Amino acid sequence: MRRKSDDVLDLDLDESESPFEPVDVLGTEHEGDTLTIYTMSGGGASLVLSAEEDALSHPVAVDESDLTAPLRTGLSYLFRDGIRTVRVRVSPDSATDALATLDSASLYRYDELLFTSKIEN
Repeated sequence: MRRKSDDVLDLDLDESESPFEPVDVLGTEHEGDTLTIYTMSGGGASLVLSAEEDALSHPVAVDESDLTAPLRTGLSYLFRDGIRTVRVRVSPDSATDALATLDSASLYRYDELLFTSKIEN
């Protein structure tokens, strides 16, 4: 499989209906339906957000005030057509802090977007 790398400035977010602007993004790497976002805060961990289509359980509603900058950045790309998984490369502390602001649940809902979240090292 060939990898396609895009500079974040080349991505046209105007065509998506994202409620957020990405923050502190240095660049992106796109492979299939997965987008990796490199941020200025480092890259020791990945905050992984995955879009879900069906609610097998009751999703926990997430308020905008619950979202840290890495979560907003990830969601801004997850709202794009064709993107199912977003990996936001941040420091381990930033990833942990982002998940700490959410209630512990297996499924979340922001607006009409259903998503899961986890940390990968």
